[in-house]
This record gives sequence, structure tokens and C-alpha cells, in this order.
Amino acid sequence: MKRVSEVIVGVTVALLLSQVWSSSDSEDTVTILAAASLGPALEAVERQLEAEFDGIDVRVVTNGSGALRAQIDHGSPADIFLAASVDDVDRLQIPILERDAFLYNELWLVTPKGKPCAETWYDLNACARIVIGDPVNVPAGRYAKAALEVEGVWEEVEPRIMFAQNVRQVLTLIEQGDANAGFVYKTELTTDVESLQSVPFEATGTIAYPAVRLTHNPYVHDVYARLFDDDIQAHFLAKGFSK
Repeated sequence: MKRVSEVIVGVTVALLLSQVWSSSDSEDTVTILAAASLGPALEAVERQLEAEFDGIDVRVVTNGSGALRAQIDHGSPADIFLAASVDDVDRLQIPILERDAFLYNELWLVTPKGKPCAETWYDLNACARIVIGDPVNVPAGRYAKAALEVEGVWEEVEPRIMFAQNVRQVLTLIEQGDANAGFVYKTELTTDVESLQSVPFEATGTIAYPAVRLTHNPYVHDVYARLFDDDIQAHFLAKGFSK
């Protein structure tokens, strides 16, 4: 049997390692890992936060939430994680210091401009190539697959499905005409694609974006808190997110 003192030392070392494992490279740097769909809004947020916190470098890294989660678990510097799904936060293997509901989104069916191949989001018979985010790493892809399964058409369309690395890549493939249809978030919609129909929440479930704080750095605490203030949230709401 291990002594109590040995157990305490072991737990203390594990906690210290977990903090070092996920911290930014410098106390003057706040690293935010965020779902790709948050990228456009975060560009303005990053500039505003750096102007407010003198001498602090706010570093934003965007990708599919699953890929970011894996990076965090394997030791990539991360102070704040803004995910596009609750599941990717639940599956983190390191301690979470703070967790909050952040934003909400919707899923839409889109096609190349002027070339609609469907009238409804679930009737895709005329769409030869359908692109979604890879369900393994991209929440938007998981939501799309789940919705098509609920409607009972996944097996029918699966042979025509191609996977993208993130939701931004889905949109690019549609804009370039490399796919006939795809599923993206409401916040990705542009005038360069045909926005055909939103997918109801009954099919996708609630599309929630949780936020988590992973380190003890005082600057991280302050930046994390600012993300929920109305003036910062306005950048996200302007892109189509909801609270």
C-alpha cells in the first residue's frame, strides 16, 4: 500500500505537469484554440483584446474542434479552447479550470451559386458530390451525418459523400464548384453560394459552442472573462451566431 505522503506528491506532480503541458509558451501570450467557424469573428476580437491588454500577445489558432482537442491532449500550448461541440470538450484529457456556454449556431445546406441540385436539405438524389466536414474531427460533419441518419437517407448518400478538414474548406469546395452540395454553419453563408435551407434542430440537436479555460495565468483569466462581455460578443453575433 502506498503511503499517504507518496500519493499526495504523485497527485501534486500530475497536476503541475498538466498545467505545464497545456500552458502557452510565455506568460505574456494567451493562446486561444478555436473552431474554424469562429475564425472570421476572432480576427476582430484578437485585435481588440491586444489593444486592451498592453504587452499581451493574443494568439488564435483555428481548425476542426476534434483536431484541436487532439492537439491539446498531446501537449500543444492552449490557454482557452472554444469548441464547436460539447463532445469535444467532454473528451479533453486534461483538467478544465472553467467551463461555460459560449455561442450557438445552425446548419445549412448550400450549393454552388446558380446551380441548386436539391429543394430540401434531405432530398439529395440529384447531387452527385456532397461535401461535409469529416465527422471524426469536425462537429459540423457530425451534425450533418446525424441529421441525414435521422432522416433515413445517410446510407443512400454516403457513396457520394466527400470529407473536408473543416467547415471553411467545405465552403471553399462549394464556392469553387468542386462539390454539388454541402453542409455548413449559418455563420459561413456568403453570397457566393446558394443557401438553400436550414436543417432543423430536431435533426441536428442543439449546436452549442462551449468555452473552457485551461490555465491559471492571470491574463488568461481576464481574457477569458472578456469573451463574454457584450462588446466582444457583438463580433460573433454580427457573423450570425446566437447567444
